[in-house]
Amino acid sequence: MAIFHLDFKIVKRSEGMSSCSKAAYHNRSRITDDRTGNTYDFSHRTDLSHHQILAPASAPSHIIESSTTLWNEVERVERQKDGQTARYFDVAIPCELNNADKIKLVVEYCQKNFVDKGMIADIAFHDLDSKNPHAHVMLTLKPITAEGFTKKERNWNQKKNVLLWREAWSALTNSYLESSGASERIDHRSIDAQHTEAIESAAITLDIEEKALWLAKATLTSRPPMQRIHRAKWNSAEAQEQRAAEQAARDEIKQEALTTYYAFKDLDLQIVVDLRSFTVSELPEPIEIILPNTDSQSGSSEYQTPVLVVPAPHTRTQLKTPSSVKAGAIKRAPLKSKRKQVKPRHDGIFRRFTALVIDFFKEKFIWVKKKPVVVRNDTEHDKRIAENYVFDEVQSIYVPRAEFERRARFNADDYKPTKEDITRFPSRPKPEPHDANKSIVIDPSIYPRYKNTNRFPKMRPPRLDDDG
Repeated sequence: MAIFHLDFKIVKRSEGMSSCSKAAYHNRSRITDDRTGNTYDFSHRTDLSHHQILAPASAPSHIIESSTTLWNEVERVERQKDGQTARYFDVAIPCELNNADKIKLVVEYCQKNFVDKGMIADIAFHDLDSKNPHAHVMLTLKPITAEGFTKKERNWNQKKNVLLWREAWSALTNSYLESSGASERIDHRSIDAQHTEAIESAAITLDIEEKALWLAKATLTSRPPMQRIHRAKWNSAEAQEQRAAEQAARDEIKQEALTTYYAFKDLDLQIVVDLRSFTVSELPEPIEIILPNTDSQSGSSEYQTPVLVVPAPHTRTQLKTPSSVKAGAIKRAPLKSKRKQVKPRHDGIFRRFTALVIDFFKEKFIWVKKKPVVVRNDTEHDKRIAENYVFDEVQSIYVPRAEFERRARFNADDYKPTKEDITRFPSRPKPEPHDANKSIVIDPSIYPRYKNTNRFPKMRPPRLDDDG
């Protein structure tokens, strides 16, 4: 069965990823990253069916020679240590197509949506002969020219592009399915969006055949979406049971959609259908419907057409006769309760007890008492502000008077620092001279080495060169 799966992601160095590693995994090859020196080898895997690189006509041939040269060049031109090097996605290919059409479909999609805009696409096809044919595609983030890669194209990162790319894949795949004669179709939207569209379209259409088709699609999309299972957990028994249960529910809903189509296909347009939620199924045995005679004052006909009353989702449909009396006009007698009504006691015991409890809490807790509100005199407040604060025209705020006077004195032309200012801002301390030890007697006569000789050590100035 053809399914839609198209997921875009980014190779980020900040997450420890490498485009060489990702390319080696997709291509099932051995690639050495020249930037880090790491070697990634996935050549032992045997599920690679086809590999192809698509590039614009202006791309240098030595860059697109192989995946190794391509992604090593991408890693070389990216200078940021936490930069993004590539965009990649994996896409599910319909099993209804043959291998040639599968390859042609992905290549045409990549050429129209990515390569024609200046990207390079590295495509790897896996498991084309199995029940899970898919392709892995890696895209460059920088346009390629004859001189090499240029600056990153930021417009490629817009979120609206992802929606356009998903819609383009859905439309192109459906055209291939139609050409091959398959009845299956895919849709890039969610199950809920498809269900809402089917309900709205079935409500406004007048053609009975088209209405039946929309109702069948609404029934088909009334199921919950299938959960994705990671490749590492695919072979586990729990994952297989989960997928088998989801497929069984999907097949049951599919049969129910066919029943819905054939049930509504031959119905009269006079039947009123509530399209908000419904499920149609075949009755186990025929049931005779008897329409009772009702005293209608609206002048209804002798024979009334049955009305299809729609129950809640995932329940069976019931047929009921329309009532001539409106639901709002039906008056029902109130039910009499057998319970005796308890009248409140008027002895005042509860009221006195409540007052005692409130008084107790008022005495024990200070926060219960209301603090008196202090009413300030505006005249005294203004007087205090005028005495202690001055309006600073430079800062446009009120500053303390002492601070304002200190700044004014400091900015004056005849300003001389006071002793307090010098203490607050002292200069660099001068190093104190070291006291020489004058107790040492420097007398050559006391040294026996120089006794009775004239060879005393002398201090001579250094000899200067001729140039100096």
